[in-house]
Amino acid sequence: MTQTKTAPLDPARTNWAAVLMATFAGATVALQIGKAAASLPLLRDEFGADVTSLALFVSLVSIVAAVAGMAFGLLTRRIGLRRAALIGLGGVAAGSATGAMAHDLPALLGSRFIEALGFALCTTSLPVLVQRATAPHEKSLTLGVWATWLPVGIAIAMALAFFTLDSLGWRGMFWLSALLPLMALLGLFRIIPAGQPIPATQTSGQLRQVLRPRVVVTAAIFVMFSAANLIVVGFLPTLLVDDFGISSRDSAVYLFFSMLLLLPLNVLTGRLMDAGCRLWVLLFGAFLIMGVASFTLYAPVAPPGLRLACLFLFTLATGVPPAVIWASTSVLARSPQEGPLLSGLFYQGAGIGQVAGPIAAGLAVEYFHGWAAAAWVTMGCIITALLLSLIMARLKPSGDGPTSIRMSSR
Repeated sequence: MTQTKTAPLDPARTNWAAVLMATFAGATVALQIGKAAASLPLLRDEFGADVTSLALFVSLVSIVAAVAGMAFGLLTRRIGLRRAALIGLGGVAAGSATGAMAHDLPALLGSRFIEALGFALCTTSLPVLVQRATAPHEKSLTLGVWATWLPVGIAIAMALAFFTLDSLGWRGMFWLSALLPLMALLGLFRIIPAGQPIPATQTSGQLRQVLRPRVVVTAAIFVMFSAANLIVVGFLPTLLVDDFGISSRDSAVYLFFSMLLLLPLNVLTGRLMDAGCRLWVLLFGAFLIMGVASFTLYAPVAPPGLRLACLFLFTLATGVPPAVIWASTSVLARSPQEGPLLSGLFYQGAGIGQVAGPIAAGLAVEYFHGWAAAAWVTMGCIITALLLSLIMARLKPSGDGPTSIRMSSR
């Protein structure tokens, strides 16, 4: 690749073309999550796969994140943000194309593993690229825009599934899912200048320095949020079919629109942060709403209309924590070297929650024979997140210790 002048870390004016292209690239990566969920019935029919194999196919991305998120942060820092993003997008595209050509279950799982590796590189590099393309006074806003990558990607997947699964089958959807990351790769290559890899000296010492109290608390909050969110979203289609009599096709439509609801909340959260709203206040308020809404949603004695209203309320509230957590990287990073490490740590926290949450809820539902058991697991995660938000209020952004009486707005 031709090397051009390195983009400044703190440009005077936000490069919105780079911000939007990086967010679009993230959405084409998140598309692979929705693609997997939407195509499961067809994959089961063609390959005769059991539930365990299908669950592994869906969750492989989260498993890689849970096991090696920080390792990918280190790799991203070593090879450079732009290069990591381009390699990651290429890997995602290659994995989806390989999956489209798979003729047995091992080949399909192998293609998903390739996607998971590319997914990890993109998730640890793209938010830092957004930060580097942003003026200092707009960092929270642009990282709030970046936080839309996941709901936009899943919404795109639901739309593709609705319009293409019947006509093109799952293989056709996989080919389309490979084309979009390639388009994003070309866009990033043209818009974002090539830079030098961030120096990777004293790795072990820098890892210890990154794991400051405020950083660890933020990562733990992401674990709890991801667990609670995926419990609700993961079991949502089954809940809609079992308790509300909604068809599987209509539940996919609902998921599409619920993902779109998150977008204004992501951006609004970034605006509030730039205006000086304290992070822990935003998190505490969002988790409080999620707790009340999820408890009511799973309560069989509540009227159906109230339960559906709480489902919308829960969906709206889930737009806040990811925007806060991703935007906090610009507050917590003491140097450019820490950006990929923080992204890797938060990515790993999200993966741990996404793996552990649904497993715990599934075991609870099976043991206690009812959806109410999932509510208790979800509430446990949310209560823990509320307590962690209060702990965050006592810590400086640098995470070195308690704040003074007049706390920083960040």
